[in-house]
Amino acid sequence: MLRGILERASASEGQSTASSGEGGSLFPVRYRQRLVAELKLDAATARGLMRALLDACRGSDESTQIACLQDFADGFRRTALIKSVQFYPYLRCALEHDTMAMMHFNEVQTEAQRHVLRIEAILVEYLGAPWDATCRRRFVPDVARAASLLGRLLRQEESTLFPLYLPPDQYRYLAGPVARENGGRAG
Repeated sequence: MLRGILERASASEGQSTASSGEGGSLFPVRYRQRLVAELKLDAATARGLMRALLDACRGSDESTQIACLQDFADGFRRTALIKSVQFYPYLRCALEHDTMAMMHFNEVQTEAQRHVLRIEAILVEYLGAPWDATCRRRFVPDVARAASLLGRLLRQEESTLFPLYLPPDQYRYLAGPVARENGGRAG
């Protein structure tokens, strides 16, 4: 009954869902056709906000530095939330029947999560604490480290994970187990 309701709801919205499990247990994760384009735009915005923050670090105006840090934090957190709620769960569901793809996805997601947590720690440290002499001294090197982590995170997602975000009907193994033949290629 739940399956029928969810299928009708997704059909009426014009959205596809991916299903999980062979016993018919439905794990609805909506496919959003424009999600990757939005995430790429968000990545470009995050890069621009980080450049503005790095430029502010070259000056001595702490108010500008804090404002730029807050702008970057807002955009970074918004995008991280979208990825954790929509992008990663969809890929996890879509790739769960492909062992090799799932292993690779888990590796990349773990590394990406590590980068996100390190950047978030820097944001929390400087946005949630008073600026004393120690904070002022460490701020620029920590922002440079966050910029490096952000660059690696975005490059990794753009090159490895974004191409895997496909409509459910483009994952051949969703209809059932994939038969392996012809040297390991799906048949």
